[in-house]
Amino acid sequence: MILLIAKKEVKELLRNNRFRLTSIILLILLVFSMIISWNTNIKIQKEHQAAEALARVQWENQGKKSAHSAGHYGTFAFKPIPVLSLIDNGLNKYLGVSVFLEAHRQNSASYKQITDQNDLARFADLSPAYVFIYLMPLLIILLGFNSYTTEKESGTLQLILSQGASKRQLVLGKALGMWFAILLLLVPVIILGFCFILFSNYENGDLLRYILIVFSLLLYYGVFIHLSIAASVWAKNSNFSLIILLSFWMISALLMPKLTADISKKTHKTPSAIAYQENIKKALDNGINGHDPTSEKAIAFKDSLLKTYQVKSIDSLPVSYRQLLMQEGEKHETAVYKNAMTQLNNVYLDQLKVHQLNAFISPTILMRMLSMQFAKSDLQSHYNFTYQAEEYRNALISSLNSGPRGAVDSDFFKENLKFDYHPLTLAQTMEKSKSNLLYLILWWVFSGLLVLLSVYKNKLK
Repeated sequence: MILLIAKKEVKELLRNNRFRLTSIILLILLVFSMIISWNTNIKIQKEHQAAEALARVQWENQGKKSAHSAGHYGTFAFKPIPVLSLIDNGLNKYLGVSVFLEAHRQNSASYKQITDQNDLARFADLSPAYVFIYLMPLLIILLGFNSYTTEKESGTLQLILSQGASKRQLVLGKALGMWFAILLLLVPVIILGFCFILFSNYENGDLLRYILIVFSLLLYYGVFIHLSIAASVWAKNSNFSLIILLSFWMISALLMPKLTADISKKTHKTPSAIAYQENIKKALDNGINGHDPTSEKAIAFKDSLLKTYQVKSIDSLPVSYRQLLMQEGEKHETAVYKNAMTQLNNVYLDQLKVHQLNAFISPTILMRMLSMQFAKSDLQSHYNFTYQAEEYRNALISSLNSGPRGAVDSDFFKENLKFDYHPLTLAQTMEKSKSNLLYLILWWVFSGLLVLLSVYKNKLK
């Protein structure tokens, strides 16, 4: 009986002009956004690869100079573009794509894509994730808000029940029918996204990450299907049901993300750029300066070296005092910059935790966070890149400071280590996203219980 009711529901939905029109519009938007995102992804990947190759060529062919001077000349570390950013570009456009690496200074990621876009582009960023997460629930609401109230208002409810269908079978059949209708729209798009990934330069685990995104979306849509059915059963008429569901969508998709962002900024304040740099300068001044051998800390370092090697002058040292002093100064700077970066990043991660706490009220926040995490376009993936870029900078400068004295040629620079970025593994991502996934499952269970509760608490007259 449930399948018969579901079949009837699908037929009615397919005949519904509202469903056909909105489905065609969403399908066009999804396909169009995927094609645009795929082309953009390929273009940016090629640009990054070309820029990375050029930076390496410039580094290896910078001519004769001292190794330490090359450290001041600097080079770049480029963040690879994840293949799944064609589904959800997340925060990538706001966080920068490369870091300039130089001696004695830590730089943040620069060349943010958002700076090249006008205000309209910032407001309306059409992407598959935007359509999947924000627009698809609207379609579900439009399909389900009157799924039961229509039967009451048209007088067909008693006829259906008189044919032997129970209250539970009627509601479950309508929910199943909505699922069939939604899957008819989603399956071709999901297959298209799968094909795009296959024809891209994907990495191990990307296909499984895509499956996890799809799984999360199905849970997310299940929440709205359940709530639509439950609201339709509880509401006295279709208009009231629609108002309830649209209000929930506005709170979940529009109000809560903005409100949560404001709360997180107030509870976990970030220092201004000026204050951040001033704190770093104070910390640097409290340590040894590798370029100032006359400072108090440099003299103390020299005396400790003389005592260690039991000599009376730096000229008698069996090692290069100048190189060791610079390396000691670089070691202090590294610790200062690492501590400052960690503290700042911890503030942003604390703000992120506020989003997670408020996700109980907004499944949209949960889905957005899961989508970015699985697509490797979230904040933690960016921090993973900046930490590795900083580790590479430290290792590179250390190798330069410990290199031969005097001028070196291109052969020396060609032997310098290259930046090799290792993205977060799927296991690491699952460790960070398991709570969000659990909360989304709880939303699915809770909304499903509301459907069952509506069956037994309402007389369905």
